[in-house]
Amino acid sequence: MNTFRGIERSIYEYLISHASELHEISAKTIANKALTTTTSVNRVCKKMGYASYTEMRYKLANELKEQILTPVESVQEQQQISIIADALKHSPVVYLYSRGASIVSVNYLSRFLSLANVPHLVITDIHQLTRAELGTVLLISKSGETKAVIEMAYNAKRKGLKILGISHKGSSLDQASHSNVPLKDQVDGISLYRRESQIHILEIVDKIGKELLEF
Repeated sequence: MNTFRGIERSIYEYLISHASELHEISAKTIANKALTTTTSVNRVCKKMGYASYTEMRYKLANELKEQILTPVESVQEQQQISIIADALKHSPVVYLYSRGASIVSVNYLSRFLSLANVPHLVITDIHQLTRAELGTVLLISKSGETKAVIEMAYNAKRKGLKILGISHKGSSLDQASHSNVPLKDQVDGISLYRRESQIHILEIVDKIGKELLEF
């Protein structure tokens, strides 16, 4: 996403990837890791829709409690994660695509694919699939209804590519995908930085990444 650059992007990625631990991490600790000040940490939190880092820590703790999956949902999610990880491992090439805040998750998954030596490309335009004849397209959308993402899914499907998704259960992307890891709840799309689903997406990507790195 273009909203965060440089130091701010590093802070943002740290906050999201350590969301479940923030109640034990001070703003000063984060600032030290990013080689910046607590003012920068608070500025990023404000861009995410919170008044301060303190407010974000409190609200995220409550939001994460609401996202706890039931045992059945947890098993089903893990099964889908394993299916997607296996498909990525054995694909001749993987194309990753998303829009908005979910681009962070795509870049995070790209790092795992690089470590696992899986040929892949983060695409930004539908025309980058023009010459693609084989491979897998993994699409991430918190709502599963983003127009550009859905268009990418059906364009890739017409070309005979395999479609994998991470999106809301029952969404258009879910229906277009051969396999989809469903997000538990639909997120209110009014705020771009509403964190519940983005945190869940990053947790899913982290689990996929761990399976990719298993030998």
